[in-house]
Parts: sequence; C-alpha cells; structure tokens
Amino acid sequence: MRIHLLRHGIAEDHCPAGDAGRALTDEGWKKLRRAAPSWRTLVEAPDVVFVSPLRRAQETASVFTEAVGFRGELRIEPALQPDAPPTLAASLLEAEALSGTQAVALVGHEPHLGYLLGLLLTGHPRQPIPVKKGMLVSVETASAASLVASLRFALTQRAAGELG
Repeated sequence: MRIHLLRHGIAEDHCPAGDAGRALTDEGWKKLRRAAPSWRTLVEAPDVVFVSPLRRAQETASVFTEAVGFRGELRIEPALQPDAPPTLAASLLEAEALSGTQAVALVGHEPHLGYLLGLLLTGHPRQPIPVKKGMLVSVETASAASLVASLRFALTQRAAGELG
C-alpha cells in the first residue's frame, strides 16, 4: 500500500476561535499551489484521504486532492490531530491495508506526522522523523501483513514548487 503523508501549509499564528480555527495564510496557500503540479506528477489519486479536523489541514487537503485528481469524500479523522497518538493513525492504516486499499493519503500536523513517519519506516513509535510545513512524504509497504514501509520520496513544498 502506498501511504502519502502531507503536513499542512503555513497557517496563522493565532485565531480568536482557537487552534482548530487557524487558517492557512496567503503565503501558505501560494506555496501549496506552487507545489501542486509536482504532486500531480508524483501521486496518483489515492483511494482514501484522511484529514485532521483542524481547518489548516482541511484547507491543505483541498489543494492536494485537486492536484492529484481525488474525487472521493475527505474523511475527517480525529486520530490525525496534533496531540493524538500515532498508533491511532497506524490502526487506520492497518484497517485500510487489510481491506485491500492500494493508496491512502493523510493530511495532518507535527509532531504527529513525524512520529507516524518514524513508526512506518522503523517500526518504532518513538523515532520521529520531522515533516516540514507543506512537505509531502510517500512510503510503500511490502504487504498488507506489515506497516513497516520503505521511503518512496520526501518533497518539501519549496522543492516541489521548483520542480513544478
């Protein structure tokens, strides 16, 4: 199974509605849109897209899904909130792998995505690999029997914008 991890783009520092309401900044939108053509080249539309309930992640997911041609419904997933244990997201991935899903994307936050990426690449839940804002990382599992994956690519939004 291919697993794409995408951290949200640059967001407001503060929001009167609290952390969950923080939106992407104009710069955040611009950088994600510059990265989109590279995403379109590298990623086939996934079967499933899970996204954090936080606004900035949902806005980022909208750019990603448009870029890669995803036509399904985004699945809002509390397991992708910044303070959620990465093992919850791993359980989601396990269920998708066992059901035969070929490709899945998760759009979320640090430090959560870094811990999830570390878990996928090393099999250890306490080996974070930081994911920068707007960074897209793709890994692939060898079989549905294991979530330990190999790295396909890791692309910062800056590099994606330059390639696009």
